[in-house]
Amino acid sequence: MTIGSTFEIGGFTEAVLIVRSAAPHLACWVGTGGWELRHHDAVDLRLLRGWGIPMASGEEWLLGRPGYSTGLVRLMRLDNVGAQSDMRPDDQCWDSGGIFDLDLRVANIDQQSSALRAQQWHGASPPVRWDFGGLTVKEWLVRGPDNVRLALIERIDPPLVGMGHFSGLGPVFNSSQIVRDLGAALAFYGDILGFKKSVSYQSDAFAPGASVFGIPPGVASRVGLSLHILHPQGKIDGSVEIVTVPGTDGLDWSQSCAPPNFGMAALRFPVKDIVSLGRHLMRCGCVLAMPITTTELAPHGEVGLLAVRSPDGAWLEFYESTV
Repeated sequence: MTIGSTFEIGGFTEAVLIVRSAAPHLACWVGTGGWELRHHDAVDLRLLRGWGIPMASGEEWLLGRPGYSTGLVRLMRLDNVGAQSDMRPDDQCWDSGGIFDLDLRVANIDQQSSALRAQQWHGASPPVRWDFGGLTVKEWLVRGPDNVRLALIERIDPPLVGMGHFSGLGPVFNSSQIVRDLGAALAFYGDILGFKKSVSYQSDAFAPGASVFGIPPGVASRVGLSLHILHPQGKIDGSVEIVTVPGTDGLDWSQSCAPPNFGMAALRFPVKDIVSLGRHLMRCGCVLAMPITTTELAPHGEVGLLAVRSPDGAWLEFYESTV
């Protein structure tokens, strides 16, 4: 934050998914995951004009884990937008660009993976136990309709408090991005947005055998991993995880990762003093993907909302109530 800037950003409260049909996603989040439908209505046309698709219309479904006001998912189905494609079509886990996944905690990953496979969600590998940053987890990277990818994470050690009677899918608490230039990504989130690191992990090589990213065992020893979790207040709750996978030289999908294409379209962060944030971003040389636009955003009512893209094309939106 520069001198004179008064904005304050919070962790993201929701992820926006643009879908061909809401049905398979509702089956995942509500049917299997135990979430609830919080809101269903037409998409505000002012938002679609702000996105640069003035002839479009659509409907949206806001979903949340019961008892949680953050970690939400907003499904959007759009009409009259012209050509749409997946944001990361036919991608591999090591390809860069846009939003890579949404992270959710589960109490029993074997049970949840079985339920999602029955709905045609498929993983990069079977659930894998691994250690990073002083934590031991069992994780499954799974991809479903519209190329939406989830990371289901079961904490092994230390145990996660409050998960004893937990069932289904937890709220979205983190979201990963695969980047080509780690320095540029960290400068954007750290120096420009003022996010703080909560976790840093680096390994020169994957361990032999199965890996959560599906790295072939024959080349695992030549592939590294570097990840950093950042949040405006240094938490892991609405945080962003920046990941590089040296040694893979994956494809770059950053140009396709914007609305109205299908998939993981945006992360939405609350902000205080959105005008100051917009001015700050422009002073830092960032081009606003959408200037401050007034729109209806349930359950917050009317908000001002602006968008900016990360160096690797992730579409980030910041909102503030106008009331």
